Amino acid sequence: MSEPGLPSSREELADFMDRLSFSDETAEAPPRLPVNEDIMVTTSIRLPLGLHSRLKSLADERRVGVSTLLREWAEAAVADIDDEDQMISLAEAKRALSRVHPIHRAS
Repeated sequence: MSEPGLPSSREELADFMDRLSFSDETAEAPPRLPVNEDIMVTTSIRLPLGLHSRLKSLADERRVGVSTLLREWAEAAVADIDDEDQMISLAEAKRALSRVHPIHRAS
């Protein structure tokens, strides 16, 4: 088998199919989520090592995991964006201002 558990030839496929079992019974649906409870989704992001190290130390100072810290910051950023009273979020303003280069004037 080329990938673990997946057949890569007719013989392996036949063996794989022979091991399957089928039933006419209706499968039980998973339980419904309680009201106001959300499903947590795992996602992957690529971060430079230095940034990850800094995030880890900030999370350690707060005694939370990096995932919790990033989730809290993402929730705050989304809340800023969703705020109808602001034209742009504070985070967007800071990001834009950080890209402005100072004017160097000749003496």
